[in-house]
Amino acid sequence: MQLLNDKQSLIASYLLMFIFLIALIPLHLMVSFFAGFIVFEIINSLGSVTEKYIDGQRARLTISVIIGVIIVTCIGLGITGLISFVQHDLQGAGLDELNGDIDATLQKLQNEIVHFLPGFIPYSLTELKDQTLILIKDNLSILKNTGTDIVHNFATMIIAAIIGVLVSLHHTETNIKQPAFKLALIHRIQNLSISFKNVVFAQVKISLINTLLFMIFAHIALPIFGVHLPFAKTLTILTFVFGLIPIVGNLISNTIIVLTGLTISVTTAGIALTYLILIHKLEYFVNAKIIGTKIHAASWEVLLAMLIFESIFGLTGLIVAPIFYAYIKLELKVANMI
Repeated sequence: MQLLNDKQSLIASYLLMFIFLIALIPLHLMVSFFAGFIVFEIINSLGSVTEKYIDGQRARLTISVIIGVIIVTCIGLGITGLISFVQHDLQGAGLDELNGDIDATLQKLQNEIVHFLPGFIPYSLTELKDQTLILIKDNLSILKNTGTDIVHNFATMIIAAIIGVLVSLHHTETNIKQPAFKLALIHRIQNLSISFKNVVFAQVKISLINTLLFMIFAHIALPIFGVHLPFAKTLTILTFVFGLIPIVGNLISNTIIVLTGLTISVTTAGIALTYLILIHKLEYFVNAKIIGTKIHAASWEVLLAMLIFESIFGLTGLIVAPIFYAYIKLELKVANMI
């Protein structure tokens, strides 16, 4: 006996997907969501290329093994690098050199900004360390919960990545009649997958372009005039990482870059700010080309979605808003409602 007819099955699939997406944030499964879908999309994308030369299932299995090896290697190198840092840099001259660089940078920044905001930052690295220890002492419970969240996110991320590999190896038989609810749910997941791929992969392209432009500015343009931005390599990495967060990420990285420019002079900070503004004017066209053509959404639509999700779910909602909005808009288009 069929419990639901086709229309009821379709409505049930929408409700189930809605519950799933809303529950991701309060259940702290957003990291798992990203990890699983990223692995799934990478295997699917690479599998579609290798399937031209290898049998479909073997191609996906090969890519899955490669992705698994890469993940394990990255984790191993990360742990090894951390141990090496603790054993070598914290015990050798590496830490002293780093402390000296930070101390000098703080001193320069203090000298430049003290004219506008007196007492804005500590005068020395020692004072900064003292304030940091006081802050840690006053927020021990928060730090404890943060450490627990990091371990939880890391464990669920690994599990989600494994699930992504297993799902990418599974194919639903198209020549066998499937229940209406199952087909409707598969369509919902496929649309979510398309939206995720469009937004996340497009954002990676945008972040790469933004990072390349910053590298030209920090590693080529400024050195030509004899100006060397402190921690330029670290800033390059941060620019790429924060650039993966739509809109807000660039604001964070730009603030850090301008503050770093202040350690040299107000003029350097002004030049950096002007250059970054010009970059973002250019990025309006790039974003419209890369993301706008993918999800057919204007910038104000995405900003409004981010504002609403941030007010409801906080920072996590801000990050995931473009993906959820792209999915909702895709579903509405498929249903011929817009």
